[in-house]
Amino acid sequence: MNTRVHSDSPTILLRVSDGSFHMHRAFNDFTQATKSAEAYAGAGFQVAMMSATGRFLMSFDARRQRAAV
Repeated sequence: MNTRVHSDSPTILLRVSDGSFHMHRAFNDFTQATKSAEAYAGAGFQVAMMSATGRFLMSFDARRQRAAV
């Protein structure tokens, strides 16, 4: 009998969008999902973080980071 408590499904989903196109990324680690969301936002994307059940957790606004020349 299998008595696993942990689910194999991802715990955090990111919905990354540029306004006309969106993609999803899945993570099992909240810290890594947050770092990834911040990186996407820094690259100019809107990011919504959701639980695996679809509950909205937080959003990250798009912001362009200037590159040093």
